[in-house]
Amino acid sequence: MVDTTFNAMLKEVDTLSYNQVVTLLVRLTQALQSWTSSEDSNSLFYSPSNMAHLERGIKALREGKGVEHEIIEVD
Repeated sequence: MVDTTFNAMLKEVDTLSYNQVVTLLVRLTQALQSWTSSEDSNSLFYSPSNMAHLERGIKALREGKGVEHEIIEVD
């Protein structure tokens, strides 16, 4: 199930523009940095709520609702 979901996400990402992918990756990076080391990143990434969040984000980007900006550095 997880591999199927991940592969579906990759197909969705493949249809995005470069800037949309960069925006998505910046947001994912920020989310990863906020997790504590005691949490299992695999179970968090593939959690139903996170997958739903990613799917909503991809849908919004595909509908042209993404906002292009420079990379945001996080301290």
